[in-house]
Amino acid sequence: MEHIELIYLLSLVLQTCCVTGKDPDPLTGHVQGSVELLYNIPVPVDLAIWDFSCSGKKGKVAEFIQQKFSITREEFRSRLECSNNGTTLIIRNLTKEDSGIYTVQIYDTEHDKYEMSYNLSVFELVPKPQIKEEEKRNETGQCNYTLHCSVPSDSSALSYSWMYRYNNSEYHHYANGSTIHISSHNKPLECICLVRNPAHKNNDTFVLPACSEILMEEKKRRRDSLIIMICVCGPFAGLAVAQVFLFVRKRRQRKKTVPSRNGFSSNPLLHSETTYIDVKR
Repeated sequence: MEHIELIYLLSLVLQTCCVTGKDPDPLTGHVQGSVELLYNIPVPVDLAIWDFSCSGKKGKVAEFIQQKFSITREEFRSRLECSNNGTTLIIRNLTKEDSGIYTVQIYDTEHDKYEMSYNLSVFELVPKPQIKEEEKRNETGQCNYTLHCSVPSDSSALSYSWMYRYNNSEYHHYANGSTIHISSHNKPLECICLVRNPAHKNNDTFVLPACSEILMEEKKRRRDSLIIMICVCGPFAGLAVAQVFLFVRKRRQRKKTVPSRNGFSSNPLLHSETTYIDVKR
């Protein structure tokens, strides 16, 4: 062990042969997922050291020495694995806090140094999106829709795209953005809203029925509404008519029986029979 560590320290000072990487390679992962930091070299490896840098803080997370792999940071305990003699690091059950710069320093048996860095960005899982029908307008032989897709997330890394197909045909790209305006004709139309971030994606489906079916449903809805209105309002209308009829009838009856101002009935007097009497002169 002391011999290997001495070689490591001497190589840092002397830098007899150093092969460094370019800018950190970008990598993406999502929460609860896994990512592989891969760096293969075609020579035997003596030592591999993995560092992690985040928010200005840098520290060793793991090392591979004499064919033994050990984890040196507690937060990565039971989540790190290695392969290819320590030159490949696998991080499982990712968290947002795993985002940062990972650097591996590899020393072969000839004391040559190889270095590679990775810029890992860990994103949240994309929630299941929801499609809502915001507007529907019917025209002659065509039904126009406004569909809006949304997810319960405030991430700025989300992107929206729409695809469509008729029956079981292939999907075709329609548009980008969270809201679309689309028309349905004589066939059912299946629309998919795809929401993604750089590491994960999710989708929801909305089926637009054939426009002829929509028009028939609207006619049926209007007919049913008319029937309900008649059933609800019919009895009230009949009751109102009956009350008006009774009111008019009672009024006529009162007119026949109301007495005149001089105490007699307002009906015309019937003339009684005339009696003639003989008067002697």
